[in-house]
This record gives sequence, C-alpha cells and structure tokens, in this order.
Amino acid sequence: MATLDKRKPVIVMNTHVYPRHVGDHVAPFMHEFAKMCSSFARVVVHCPHAPGLAMSETFEGIEIRRFRYASESKQTLAYRGDMHKQVFRSPLKALLFLKFLWKWRKATKQIIRDVQPDAMHAHWLIPGGFITSKAMKKSKIPLFVSMHGTDVFLVRKRKAAQRIAKKIFQKSQKNHFVSMALQESIESSCQRKKNSNDLLLPMFFDFERFANIHREPDSKKILFVGRLMSVKGIDVLIEAFSHLQSTIGADGWTLDIVGDGPMREELLELTKERNVSGQVTFHGTLDREEVVKMYGASEIFVLPSKTTPSGEKEGLGVVLLEAMMSKVAVIGTDCGGIPEVITHQQTGLLIQQNDVEALSKAMQHLIEDDGFRKQLIEDAHAEMSQKYSRDAIQHQLKEWYGGVLDD
Repeated sequence: MATLDKRKPVIVMNTHVYPRHVGDHVAPFMHEFAKMCSSFARVVVHCPHAPGLAMSETFEGIEIRRFRYASESKQTLAYRGDMHKQVFRSPLKALLFLKFLWKWRKATKQIIRDVQPDAMHAHWLIPGGFITSKAMKKSKIPLFVSMHGTDVFLVRKRKAAQRIAKKIFQKSQKNHFVSMALQESIESSCQRKKNSNDLLLPMFFDFERFANIHREPDSKKILFVGRLMSVKGIDVLIEAFSHLQSTIGADGWTLDIVGDGPMREELLELTKERNVSGQVTFHGTLDREEVVKMYGASEIFVLPSKTTPSGEKEGLGVVLLEAMMSKVAVIGTDCGGIPEVITHQQTGLLIQQNDVEALSKAMQHLIEDDGFRKQLIEDAHAEMSQKYSRDAIQHQLKEWYGGVLDD
C-alpha cells in the first residue's frame, strides 16, 4: 500500500466540481464528503483548475490537486453548474469540452502514477465516471462511482450516454446513489439491477453546523436556496407567494431567494408583475456561513422543484435536509427524490409539483397553525439527528469502502 500515511489507505476523488475555497457555495457537500472519508483514509481530490486558483493546496486536511484544460481566461466550463447546457448550446463550448475531457484523462493517469491510490472514486457518472474508467483502462485499482442527479438525467435521455454508463458499471466495484429515485432511474435506463453493495446516502454531512444553528424566533420569513433554473420551480413559488398575499395577506411575511442562475432576470420581472417585489428579496450567491444564517432566520423553507419539459428532475434536495436539521419547517414537491426526504404531515408537507394553489395553501397552513408547524420541525429534526449523525454516516462510508480497501 503506497501512502504517505502508513496507517491509512489512499482514495483519489476525481470530480469536475469541488469547492474552490473553504466556505465556497459551489458543491459544499463534496468537501464534507471528503472530510468524512478522511477519518479512515488519506483523501486526495483531483479537479479542474479555475482562474485565480492554486494548482495544489490543502483544505482542512484534504489535499486538492488541479489540472489545467485551457488558458487561464478560457477555463469557463467548470464551477458554473451548467456544464452540460453550455456544451449542448454552443459548438465552441463543445470543442472546449472535448479538450477538457482529453486533458482530464491525461491528468488522471498522471495522478494515479504520482499518488498510487488504493481506490479511485469518481463523482458524477458522466463526465467523472467516464474519464476515470478510461484513465484506469488497464489498472486493477478498484473504482467507486457516485451519482448525483444531472448525470443520471443525461443517461436517461440519451442512448449514447446509456452505452457509456453500462461500460462504466462493468468497471466499477461499488456505486453510490444520493437517492432511490436515481437508483431506479439507472435500473430502468441501463437495465442494471440493484446491488446489495449499492450505497444509498444523501450528500449531507455537515451535521453539527446545522444542528447547532442560532435561531431567530418568529422571523416571518420564507426561504428558498438553490440555482435559479427551471427545474427548481422558483416561478411557481413566486406565483404561490403572490396568491398567498392576495388571499390572506400573510401580514409581515417575506420571501428570501438565495442563489443565482439563468432565470434571475425573468424571476425579478415576475415579482414586479405580481406586485410582490417589495416582499421578495433576491440575495444572489452567498458564502456558506451566510447561507447558514439564512436558515437560522427563517420559519419556512420551500423547495418547489418540478419536472422540466426535457424530463429533468430533482435528484434529492439536500437543501431540505439542511433546513430540517436547522429546525425550519419544510415544503417540497413530489418531484424526483424529494418524497424520500419528506414524510407528508410528519416531517414536512409534500405537494403536487407545478401546483400554485396547493403550494399557497401549504404555506398558509404553516403560517396559521403555529403548533402544527412546531411539531413538524421537532419530528423532522429528530429524524435527521438519528439518520445523519456523523458517527452513523462515517460507519456507512467505511463499511462501503472497507471490503475493497481492506483486501
């Protein structure tokens, strides 16, 4: 076993996105996952470079190694949350993506030679699983693959992606799905049977930060956190909030929208059209600590995700777990993996997606029934504490890796 730390095996996590600095809003769950694994392994993260970043550094005990795929100013594919959309709508970005894949594969081969890992762990089936399996073509190092949502959506929609996915599954020893919905989607699109070695675990590991959050009581704030894109259903939320204001007034209640994305201007215009721009605040992208404070200042959290015309769905809804752990009452839709998070009328409210009136009534219910809202909060927090304690998650991860790493 070739490691600098003789007591621990080495895991290289190969991913197209990772927080660029401590507290970054980009994929914070990836850093938490790496930190959780560092309790039993030396973790080296391999990811793309971006303007202004170092080629290698260490975050909270996690080694970061980055690769360049273009000149400084042209490294524009990663860290924006829409790589696949950039590629599909621009021939120039498609060419850059091919270069990105070539550079990544070459860099992955190099890091395998340099680090000599005991396991490779690819995040996102495509592109991470594809590149990692290609770079490991003749290697006997075990391959682990995590699927997060967008990758599974691409596989479901495209025959070529299904062929690639099947080859990756032939190479991978163990696979991780953040929700059962994703596991079932792969089962359907790739004719892959569920495996007893599959890990079903949300990417939610920052337990203490949310469990010990400072609460501001009776704030009368409704919160959304996420990318401003069609699948998130923020337009439905704004319509429902407007309907709430026009029917019961919702005296003093406001809506905070945290995040950025391609729908920002459209959504701003919608708040003006519905005469709620004074009660709706767009905060844009906030760093991690600011987001935590937003949870602490909110009474209700809404994730109104919907299935897009192209079939894209919510993979799980990690923000719901964060809100529940933060003692915020939650409302979600019957989209993707969300029903796996919320038990209707026990840990939150679950409504039909794309239903403005149903969402408005759900918010009204939580606003008007203080006792019911507080009971939902307590029951949800208790369930989160049991399922996602640090010890429980570390045990699951160590067991999942263990059979291969201990060989």
